[in-house]
Amino acid sequence: MNITSDVVPEVQPGVFIHNSFTILSNFESANLARVKYVSKQIPGIDEDLEFHLWTNPDCGGTEFECNYKSWFYFALKGGTPGMHVRLNIVSSNNQSKMYSQGMTPVFKVDLGKTDKSSEKFCKASWSRIKEIPTYQINNNQEFVLSFSHRALKNIEATTYYAFTYPYTYTELCNSLSFYEKQFPLSSDIRENNETDIYFYRETIVKSLENRSVDLLTISSFKGISEERECRLFGLFPEDKPRSFVFKNKKVIIMSARVHPGETPSSFVMNGLIKYLVSKDEQANILRQNYVFKLIPMLNPDGVARGFYRTDTRGCNLNRFYLKPSLKLHPSIYAARSLILYHHFGYELRDELIEENSTSIFCNSSDNNDELNAKMKPTILNNDVDSFNALLKKSQSCTADSFTNKGLDSGLYLYVDFHGHASKKGIFMYGNNFDNIVDNIECMVYPTLMTINNQNFHYTSCNFSKRNMYSKDKKFGLSKEGSGRVAVLKYTGLVRSYTLECNYNTGRFVNYIPPKVNFVSERRPIQSVIPPKFTPTVFEQVGKSLAISILDLSNLNPNSRLDSSEFKSLTGLREILRSNIINDCNRTRRLGSKSTSSINIDTPITSKQFLNLKKRT
Repeated sequence: MNITSDVVPEVQPGVFIHNSFTILSNFESANLARVKYVSKQIPGIDEDLEFHLWTNPDCGGTEFECNYKSWFYFALKGGTPGMHVRLNIVSSNNQSKMYSQGMTPVFKVDLGKTDKSSEKFCKASWSRIKEIPTYQINNNQEFVLSFSHRALKNIEATTYYAFTYPYTYTELCNSLSFYEKQFPLSSDIRENNETDIYFYRETIVKSLENRSVDLLTISSFKGISEERECRLFGLFPEDKPRSFVFKNKKVIIMSARVHPGETPSSFVMNGLIKYLVSKDEQANILRQNYVFKLIPMLNPDGVARGFYRTDTRGCNLNRFYLKPSLKLHPSIYAARSLILYHHFGYELRDELIEENSTSIFCNSSDNNDELNAKMKPTILNNDVDSFNALLKKSQSCTADSFTNKGLDSGLYLYVDFHGHASKKGIFMYGNNFDNIVDNIECMVYPTLMTINNQNFHYTSCNFSKRNMYSKDKKFGLSKEGSGRVAVLKYTGLVRSYTLECNYNTGRFVNYIPPKVNFVSERRPIQSVIPPKFTPTVFEQVGKSLAISILDLSNLNPNSRLDSSEFKSLTGLREILRSNIINDCNRTRRLGSKSTSSINIDTPITSKQFLNLKKRT
C-alpha cells in the first residue's frame, strides 16, 4: 500500500487546511503547533486518512519553553461525510500509566448554523470518546496517543477534542458574572437579613498578561461590620471598595487551577461555589459561621494559552509560596498576602514601600495594636534593619509556636485544588507533625470526606514528612514551596491541604451512611463499580468539602457521623489515634524513620480535647 506524508499548511494562525478538512487551534486554551497528514492510496483499509498532530509545550517558542506537553485541545471540521480519520498526538509527555488505566480524551460537537435535531452525530456537551485510545513509543522515542474521528454529515459541524474536560478563563468570567448579578450588594448593608447571602467579587491582582485573578468572598450578613478589609500592598488594582469585615467568623481559604491543565480543580471549585450560594440548610449554617475566600483560577495566563503545568515564564507556581515575587508570581504573592492577612488580622509586608508610608497598617479593630505600635516607628524612621527583624519574628511561626503561644489565628482551613494523572481516586495531601495530637487533627477532615463522598480515597491520602519536602524530578523544586506546606510554615495552620483528583476514575467507592434524618433523605443508588469521573462528579466533591466542614466543626444538624463506624468526632479521633500508634510501632519494628519521630507515648487528655474543640 502506497503512503504519502506531508505538512498541512497553516493558512492563518491556528488554522490548518488539508483538502476539505480544517483543523482548528485558534481558540482559547487550544495549543496545536503543527500538523502532518498521511494519505493512503487504497481507502477503506483501516483509516482513510491519518493526521499527526504536535502540541506546543508550555511556553513554546520562548526562552522559558519547558517540556510539559500532556494537554491538548483542538477541533476538526469538514471532510467527506463518513470518512474515517486516525488522529495521532505525537510527542506528548509519556502518560502510559494513565492511559493503561482506561483514561480517554473527551469530545464535543458544535452543530454550527445548520442545527438539525435529527443529526445522528449530535452531542450537546463534552463526553469521553467511545473508543479506547492506543499509545506507543515510536521510532523517535516519542510518546504517541492515537484515536479515531469520523467526518460528520453536517458540513457546518465542528468536533472538538481535548485531553480532558476543558474549563477556560472565559467560562470562569461568565460564571462569576452570573453570580454577581444573582447576588447584587445593596448600598446599605443594614437592609439585609443575617441569613442573606453575601457574595462579593474582586480582582485581587492582575496576571503577567493582565488578566484578572478573581477573589470571591462568600458568607452571610451575620457579623458583618461597616469596616472594609485592607487594600493590601500591590494588590486590588481596581477602583472598587474592598469586602466588608466580618466579626467573630473564621476564614476558610480555597484555591484552584495553579496548574492550568488540571481542570478537575475548576469543577470542584464550581461545585463548592454552587453549594455555598444554594438554599440548602447546611449551606446556610456554613455561611452563618464562616467567611469563604476563594481564588478560582490562580494561573489564568496558563489556562488561556493551553499550558499544562506552568505560567508564561515556565514556572510551576505551586513551588513559590515561601517567597513569591509580586512582579514575577503575582497570583501566588496575592494568595500568600491574603493568607497572612487573615491569619494575623492585619497586614505584614516583605519589604518597605515608599518612605514615610503608613499604608500597610489596617484600621480594623482586629489589628494587633501592640505589634503595629512597634513596627510603625521603624517604618517612619526608615529603620529597615529593625523592621526586617520584627517581620522575621512575626513570620517565624510554626505549628509548635502556634499551639504553645496560643495565637488566635483568623484562619480555620486552607485547601488548594489539583488534578492528578497517575494515582486513582480523589484524595488529599496533609502535613506531618512531631506530636500525635496535631497528626490526628490533620487527618480528621480527610476522614470525614469518606462518609460524605463515595469517590474519596482516604487510603491514597499522604501525611508524610517526605511528601512535604520531596523535590520534583524535572527541575528539583521542593514541595516545601507548595501552598499546603508554606501555609503551615507561615501560620502553623494544622488544617492545610492539597486536594488531588484523578482525571479518569477511582479504585473503589465508599459506602455512604445515611444522614441522621434519613427518612426524609432520597438515597442515591450506590454502585460498587467506580464511575468514570465527569464534571458532575468533581462538582459533588466541592459540595462534600463544604459539608465535611460542618462535621469538622460539629455544626451539622443532619450529619452522617452517627450512622458511620466512627459514631462521633471523638470516636473518629480515637480510631485515628489507634491507627497512628499501630503504624508507628510497625515502622519502628521494621527500622523505618518515616513516622518514628512522632510522639505517641502521651495519651490525649481531656484538656487536649478541649484545646482541639477550641480550634473548631
